[in-house]
Amino acid sequence: MQKRAVHILLTVLVFFYIIFEELVWETIAKPIYDYIHSLKLLRKIEKQIHHLHPWLLLGIFLLIFASVELLGILAGVLLVQGNIVLATVMYITKIPIAAFAFWLFRIAQDKLLSIGWFSYAYGYVMEKIEWLKQSEIYHAVKARISQIKERIRLWKATYFPKGELKRRVKRIYLQLKKIFKKDHL
Repeated sequence: MQKRAVHILLTVLVFFYIIFEELVWETIAKPIYDYIHSLKLLRKIEKQIHHLHPWLLLGIFLLIFASVELLGILAGVLLVQGNIVLATVMYITKIPIAAFAFWLFRIAQDKLLSIGWFSYAYGYVMEKIEWLKQSEIYHAVKARISQIKERIRLWKATYFPKGELKRRVKRIYLQLKKIFKKDHL
């Protein structure tokens, strides 16, 4: 019984990790991160960041990271309370802040990892993520999600051939526009 409960818990955790990795990170946060990284203004800031003391960088990073986590917790509380729209807005708000935190970490990684306890904590987290990615549960959930994505892709291709969705939306838009123009005459 206990083994089954642990299996279910791990499956749920892996599912949420994969959802975060594929939906939030790959489709939203990574493009924001890439955009932030491409800004010329931030390249100048990068040079300034490299001159900061490691402990000051750590303080800035942890402040940003803690605010992102706090927003996530608040979004979860709001979701549980039934405030779905506000929870969604709050969660979406945290994504660019998280992307900025990842950007800061990437450019200051050598200085941040020069702090012993932070380097140990980072190594521990990365080790656990690798362990998770090697687990049977991870591969099973990943395979199931791939099947679901393929079904969605086939459904979309069947019911909305290339360009069809855009044409349908445009047709509805034009029809509604005509209706509202007639009402105002």
